[in-house]
Amino acid sequence: MYCRKCGKKISDHAQFCDHCGAEVVIVPQQSYADKYKENKKKAKSQTKQTSEQKKKQQEKYKDAKNPYIAASLFASIVSLACAIFPWNLIGEGIGTSLPMRIIVVVFALLGDYHATKAKQTNRYLKNRYGFEIQVNAMKLGYYLSVIMTIMGLFALFMYGA
Repeated sequence: MYCRKCGKKISDHAQFCDHCGAEVVIVPQQSYADKYKENKKKAKSQTKQTSEQKKKQQEKYKDAKNPYIAASLFASIVSLACAIFPWNLIGEGIGTSLPMRIIVVVFALLGDYHATKAKQTNRYLKNRYGFEIQVNAMKLGYYLSVIMTIMGLFALFMYGA
């Protein structure tokens, strides 16, 4: 064993260095395998704490609503209703008129906008807290708005053709 202060060799049972008088401090040696096992135990305990924190966050926000989902569904359903309602029963040519086709496209695009905002909100929640809310309703609003946008644009571009 060597002195930490002067570097001279000292006996294994000495409490002070014979050369400089510094107190001998015995530092316990640890193998790499022991350090690895210790770090692994620490990581497991941190993972447990993190998963418990995530569960608490999910319980706290389990009833949270994504306001963009309702707006997306509403706009898409209005667009669908304007597109398939039999307007000819009310008046001749209303359903096939250019203003009605524009209304369908506008509501479809509005639904698409809100569906995109709903996805962004859920991505933010997932990155920040590790969970998403109302995933199935969000997907329904997104797909419905995309279908209505395609259908509305097709009807708009086919006007007069």
